[in-house]
Amino acid sequence: MHIEGGMTLNGRQKRTDLVIYNQQGQKVLLAEFKAPGVKISQKTFEQISHYNIRHRIPLLLVSNGIEHFFCKINFEDSSCEFLQDLPNYIQ
Repeated sequence: MHIEGGMTLNGRQKRTDLVIYNQQGQKVLLAEFKAPGVKISQKTFEQISHYNIRHRIPLLLVSNGIEHFFCKINFEDSSCEFLQDLPNYIQ
């Protein structure tokens, strides 16, 4: 896991909240967390999507501790599928 990692995106310093790696060191999940009082909005999804331009991670998690959203990214056709839950991890 990498918590609050810094990166530069479009010449600006940004910070990802959480990146999860598998045992081979590949990035498997990118998470964006908001405070419980912050409503998850389109802007939140745009934020994590911009971060994922750099990371190219197949699973995204957005949460404010009350609402949780999970997305599976297909980089081949640039599509996004919302999931009910995170899939079980299989090595």
